[in-house]
Amino acid sequence: CEWCSTGFTVTNEDRAFYDKISPVFNNVKYSIPEPTLCPECRRKRRFSHRNERKLYKRKCEMTEKPVISNFDPQRGVHVYNVKAWWSDNWDAKSFGKDFNFFRSFFDQYAELQKEVPQLAISVWNSENSDYCNYVGNVKDSYLIFGSVYSEDCYYGSPYYSKNCLDTLVVRECEGCYECTDCRKLYECFYCQDCHGSSNLLYCFGLQNCRDCIGCAGLRNKQYSIFNKQVSKKVFEDFRKELDISNPQTWLHLEKELQKLKITMPHRYMQSNSVENVSGNYIYQCKNVTDSYYADRSEDCEFCAQVVDLKDCYDNNFTEENELCYEYLGAYQDSRTLFSKFCNRVSECFYCDSCFSSKNLFGCIGLRNAQYCILNRQYTKEEYEELVPKIIEHMQKTGEWGEFFPPTLSPFGYNETVANEYFPLTKEEVLERNAKMDSLVGAYNHTPVQLQKFNWSDYEPPAPVAQKIITAEMMKNLPSDISKIPDDVLQWAFTCEESGKLFTIQKSELEFYRKM
Repeated sequence: CEWCSTGFTVTNEDRAFYDKISPVFNNVKYSIPEPTLCPECRRKRRFSHRNERKLYKRKCEMTEKPVISNFDPQRGVHVYNVKAWWSDNWDAKSFGKDFNFFRSFFDQYAELQKEVPQLAISVWNSENSDYCNYVGNVKDSYLIFGSVYSEDCYYGSPYYSKNCLDTLVVRECEGCYECTDCRKLYECFYCQDCHGSSNLLYCFGLQNCRDCIGCAGLRNKQYSIFNKQVSKKVFEDFRKELDISNPQTWLHLEKELQKLKITMPHRYMQSNSVENVSGNYIYQCKNVTDSYYADRSEDCEFCAQVVDLKDCYDNNFTEENELCYEYLGAYQDSRTLFSKFCNRVSECFYCDSCFSSKNLFGCIGLRNAQYCILNRQYTKEEYEELVPKIIEHMQKTGEWGEFFPPTLSPFGYNETVANEYFPLTKEEVLERNAKMDSLVGAYNHTPVQLQKFNWSDYEPPAPVAQKIITAEMMKNLPSDISKIPDDVLQWAFTCEESGKLFTIQKSELEFYRKM
């Protein structure tokens, strides 16, 4: 690997895939080269282009109205609000450029990227969910990210879920709180790796269970406390006596659950209905290798958080794709390579935020388009004549076959999901970038200066509140939620970990009171 020097394997099956997806123009195949980075560094490179959770207040440059965006206002990216971006009041083709064979492709792409307006935030077919990002078909939700088909959800990444709060990768859940990696749960709190269950409290690895407290590894059980079967009356009496408003209760439950977790046998991976797979959290998949959070996919490799993929390598945060490679973002694409955040596109290369289009090369923000290069319109014949020349040019510069380098990301590394999975401090990023400077001329492909990670020092202003509640003051608040006044919605609380301020939302308070 040219980044980390780790050895990695390229198999004959991998080579067959690269050959299958290699584009053909005028009966000539333009081969996709073998990767220069290991699978982990390829993920890190893609993830450095996705800012899910860092949001900013700024203005739409078309309407001048305030807007929430995941683009730092100091970064120089032009943004339109969702309504303005999808309107007919502008045309991304107006930014089109001729290709210059005396310059590198990525240099010309970076120039186009600085000019074409971006969607302020990536929200599709959603309602009352302005503070969410990379979501589709969600309603009445707040600060959920990478989510689809969810309603009344707060803080997390739910799929097909309703009325869930503080969750991470839960699917088909309702009324759940502080749950991680769970599926098909109803009114469960503090659960992990639980499936098809209801009314669980502090449980791990349960399947098809009901009414359990502090249990681990059970199957098809009801009325269990710390893995011991009890009667319905004993369970209900124990549950009534639990003062779940008292933090000591939670500490006790967590401690007892931890004792059980280390004594029980654990599955080698979380999976169901699979054949020939490796990775973790894989369901209804076949021939899926080194992949994570994959559902209903086949013949895929090096993928994470994907659903309904066929013949795809190096895909993340996407659904319903076929024959895609080095792809990040939206969904319903085919034969789309080295691209991000496109929807319903095919035969596209090095594209960003293009929709319902095909046969594009190096384009940004196009809709219902065909035969465009760097956002400039061509005839079919012109396109098929020019693209092979560009590929040959990129083969000479070493750019062909490489995903967008991290320097072309409009985000700082610390804003992106790269920092969630591969955390780096600012000092480590600066040290890495300085090392890159010493490697000038070491690569046969993308210039080394483009391999550097960006960093963001921007800090948004603190929320305005009638009253600031410090960590010390919080200890004196009533632990019983029914005794907390509605005024809490006007307060700002000091985080015990970061020292930053946060607020409580109305729907969030209603959830706590109801549950």
